[in-house]
Amino acid sequence: MDSDAIPFTRGTERPKLVVPPGATDCHHHVYDAAASVAPGAKAHGTATLADHARLMARLGLQRHVLIQPSTYGFDNSLHLAALEQAGENARMVAVVPPDAALADLRAMAARGVRGARANLVSGPPLTAADVAPLAKRLAEVGWHLQVFLTADMIAGLGTVLRDAPCDVVFDHFALLPIRDWAAHPAWGVVMDRLQAGTGWVKLSSPYALDQASPFAVRELARALVTAAPERMLWGTNWPHPNATTIPDDAALLDALPDWAPDAGIRTKILTENPARLYGFSPAPTS
Repeated sequence: MDSDAIPFTRGTERPKLVVPPGATDCHHHVYDAAASVAPGAKAHGTATLADHARLMARLGLQRHVLIQPSTYGFDNSLHLAALEQAGENARMVAVVPPDAALADLRAMAARGVRGARANLVSGPPLTAADVAPLAKRLAEVGWHLQVFLTADMIAGLGTVLRDAPCDVVFDHFALLPIRDWAAHPAWGVVMDRLQAGTGWVKLSSPYALDQASPFAVRELARALVTAAPERMLWGTNWPHPNATTIPDDAALLDALPDWAPDAGIRTKILTENPARLYGFSPAPTS
C-alpha cells in the first residue's frame, strides 16, 4: 500500500485549487468498527480523525465540522470525543431526540456542537414527524437544524421547513434533481430559506445525486451559488459512506472553481460562510 494513501479517498496529489486561509470541510464523519451500531443502522469500517487530518493537510484545509452519522443513532460519544481531540478548529453537528434536555444540549454547545441533524434518507433514529418539534427545541439553544432529505421529502415537509424557527442547513445539494431542478417544489422551499437568510446548502457529496457522473451537478451547483453565494458551504463527506465508488477528494475540491468561478465567492463558501454558521474565530489557530 502507498504510504501516502489515505483510507476512503483516491489519489495522493494535492488539488490544483489553492484554498484561502481558514478553509473548512463542513461535512465529514469518523467511524469505529468496534463501536455499537444503532438498531436498523448501517455499520461502517473504521475511519479515524487522524486519517481525516491527513486528508485536510492534502487539501490545504484548516477547519472542519464533524457530523454525527445515522450509524450511531443518538449516541454522540464517538464524535464528541473526536471533537475534543480536534480542538478549536473543529465544530460538530449532533443527532438528538426532539425532547432532548436543554441542559444536555447546552453542555454539548459548550464543547463545540452547533446544530443537530435529521437524516431521513439513511434510516433511524428520527422520522418526518420529529422534524418540527426538533427544530423548535434547537431554536431554544440557538442551534441550526441540518437535514438530509430527498427532494420529495423536502417538498412534503415544505411547511415545516419554511416555518422552522432556527436556521436550516440542507445536506448534499438538497438532493435536488440535476435537471429541471427549478420545476421541483423542493426548489421553492430551499430558495425561500436561502432568500430569507436562514437557510444554507452544502455543496457536498455530488455523487449522491448521480453515482455514475458525480460532476453532472455542475449546472445545479452554479444555480445555487448564483442564487445565494453567502449561504453556500462545502464539505468532503469523507469517508464517503453513501458513495458506490470512493472518489478523489482533490478532484471534488477542484470542481469548486467551475461551480464558483469568482475567487471572492469561493472565499465565502470555504471560509467566511462556515465561520458565521459554526462560530469559528476570525483567524484559524495553527
